[in-house]
Order: sequence, then structure tokens, then C-alpha cells
Amino acid sequence: MNWIGLDIGGTRIKGGVLDDAGRVLTRAVEDTQVRQSLRAFERQLDNLVSRLMRQAPGILGGIGAAITGPVDPAIGCVYLPGKIRGLDRHRTVPYLRKRWKVPVTADNDGRLACLAEWRAGAGRGCANLVVFTLGTGIGSGVVLDGRLLTDRHWQRGTQCGHMIIDVNGPRCLTGPRGTGESLASVTALVQSVRDHLARGLPSVLGKKAPHEIAFTDIALAVRRKDPVITDIFERWLNRFAAVVLNTYYAYTPDLIVLAGGPMHAASIILPRLEAALNTAAFRVPPDYPIPVRAARFVDDAGWIGAALSGSDFAAKEKDSA
Repeated sequence: MNWIGLDIGGTRIKGGVLDDAGRVLTRAVEDTQVRQSLRAFERQLDNLVSRLMRQAPGILGGIGAAITGPVDPAIGCVYLPGKIRGLDRHRTVPYLRKRWKVPVTADNDGRLACLAEWRAGAGRGCANLVVFTLGTGIGSGVVLDGRLLTDRHWQRGTQCGHMIIDVNGPRCLTGPRGTGESLASVTALVQSVRDHLARGLPSVLGKKAPHEIAFTDIALAVRRKDPVITDIFERWLNRFAAVVLNTYYAYTPDLIVLAGGPMHAASIILPRLEAALNTAAFRVPPDYPIPVRAARFVDDAGWIGAALSGSDFAAKEKDSA
């Protein structure tokens, strides 16, 4: 039996197929378009699922979807200011169930990334775990006392990126000022670098147009010790460290795992982040280390967690039938 996982993000829809043993059979990506219609969104979902089924022939047992925002497992995203236009008006789960005639479920992308890393990744078997996903925003999921956190409002453990780290900071899509997402997401980092380059500050990235700058360019400049970019990067990382530290105080996890594409540059992120946390954190005993690791599944964690969730859901449906 094959299980498809979809990770629906602000810039891309990633997907892949797991078999019953949890092995990755294939993966694929579709770019999302700015201001696309919901019908175009449905076509992208269908194209991706069709491609995955061609690449990994077999019996499809079910589909799981990782979606940003508060997610009703029986419907899809229920509230999402900005990011993906109209996604909270789209009944993604019923659509996929009707289209593909298999059990379908959905959950928050950060929570499902946490599920993947907890069940089979860097946090496997950890009783108290926090997973962050770095990308367009900051996603999160939490395992506490051996239980993946959720609640009837579909938000528990997924809102760490919306902790406020500067009450005078820029306004977030969710309304408050100075959230982690508005100041410490990869989007915030890239925009800050673009703004500095547009002002003409000298940099090894100066030959590129500011609007062409991506995180991979920034990581390269940091490795090359570019003073302007390194300064921006380290100030951004300090803001992200504040988000992580607030989360540590809220949940006191035994392990913190970072997922998402930027973790391909883990060597320039993890040492700085661990140093910031272990210098600033109040804990008992005072020298007790706060371990931070890169995710095993890096930017595949969301769809892998979705596929695992889809398999779990199909098994429950079968048992209750």
C-alpha cells in the first residue's frame, strides 16, 4: 500500500509517496502562483498527485495534507490571513477525497513535520520535543510527555512563530506587531538583505539584482564572511533565537529540531543558535545544555508527516468500519 503526503506552502506544494514500511518511494514539487484561483490550485493538487502515482505505481491507501494555519482534519485550513489567497475557503480534504476516492486527512504543516521527526527522524522517541520549520513563515509542532499536542481549535503547539519578540516591530499578517514570523522568518531575512543591497551597501552579492536574492545566496555570502551580509544574518539569527528561547520556556523540551530548506545550511545556523540559547537561557542546572539538531528530513518533513498521518487515519477508518 502507498501513502501520499502533500505539503502545501506559501511558495510551493511538495509531495511524496511512502510505502507501508515508511520508505520514501518518490517525491515531487509544484510551484504555487501568486493570486491564483482556487480552480488553478485544484489543478496543481491533481497534477502533483497524478505525477506521484505514475512515479510510484501501486495501490493508493490514502492521502495526508500538511497545510499552513489552523487546520480542521476533516476540511482543511479554516483561517489564514494572507499567504495563500483563499485557501481557508477551499475544502481541500473533501475535494481530494472525492477526486481520488481514498481516505484523506489534513493537519497543520508544523505539527506534521514534528510528527515525522518524532516518529522516524531526528527526534525519534523523544518524550518532550519541539520542531520548528523555517520557510515563508515559522511553523512549529510540540510533543509533550510523549503526546503530539493538538486541541479543539487546532492551534496548540503550532503558534510558536507568533510569539511576540518586539512590541514595536512590524505588523504581522495575524495582526500583532513584532511576532517571530514578521521579524525572524526566512522571508524577513531575505527582505532585509534585499533592502540593504538596494541602498547600495557593498557586498559580494552586489552583482545580483536585489529582487533576485534568495536564502542560498545569503548562506554563501555568510560562508565567505561578507561583513554586511554576516551582520544582517547574525541579527536575524538573534531574533530567531528569541523565538526559540520563548518556546523553550513554554515547553522545556529535551530536544529542539529545525526543519525546512534553510537547514541545508545547518553548519552556519546550528552553532550560532546553540551558543545564543546556552548563553541566555535560565535553566536548572545552569550549565544543562539545550540540544538543537537539524531535522533528518530537512524540507521533506511536512509531506512525510502528512503521509504518516494519512496512513494512521486510514487505519482508524478501517477499524471503525
